[in-house]
Amino acid sequence: MNVEEPQEPEIPVTILTGFLGAGKTTLLNRILKENHNHKIAIIENEFGTENVDNDLLVTENNEQIVSMNNGCVCCTIRGDLSRILTKLRLQRDKGEIDFDYIVLETSGVANPGPVAQTFFMDDAIAPFFRLDGVVTVVDAKYGPKTLDDEAAARDQVGFADRILVSKCDLVTPEELAELEARLRSMNARAPMRRVDMGNCPVDVVLDIAGFNMNDVLDVDPNFFVNDHHL
Repeated sequence: MNVEEPQEPEIPVTILTGFLGAGKTTLLNRILKENHNHKIAIIENEFGTENVDNDLLVTENNEQIVSMNNGCVCCTIRGDLSRILTKLRLQRDKGEIDFDYIVLETSGVANPGPVAQTFFMDDAIAPFFRLDGVVTVVDAKYGPKTLDDEAAARDQVGFADRILVSKCDLVTPEELAELEARLRSMNARAPMRRVDMGNCPVDVVLDIAGFNMNDVLDVDPNFFVNDHHL
């Protein structure tokens, strides 16, 4: 009797995080507007200080999954993440929408750990979705104070598989170098890149194969124990 090997989850997911005002949504708007030849589903958390460009979305009370003219689709979390992901997957399976990647924007004040845990602990998600990496945006101007004051901001850096430093033009070269040194001391494994107004190659965000469970357990030893919620 032949026993089939379990298949790896098919759909890669990037978690995009960063504290309020860091520039996550600016980056998402650029991805939604530019012709990059990638089919991406973007899940936007509606609790940020800036929303995805209203000209790109249909604003109604009911949940909308909107197809963009550059091959992307976009929707907003209004409820449970597991339900949203399952809905996207089922629509993809039926041929109603098409995407190869998912970018999930978290709330600016959120620790990305609870979101990451969903991809391992939720039986409706784990077989189908692969957490590809956590990309964290840090604001060069206000980032140092935010890191001082907000535990969630420090968690976002600690969980990052890639760090994007935004608003670099608003600080001196010395201040920028000091921030980057601090970020490296907090997370030495994550490659770092400076970005301007979300101007970042989409391949820096997609399919980075950056998520490593051993690294996560170093950041949060109770990753599989804590009762995480989105």
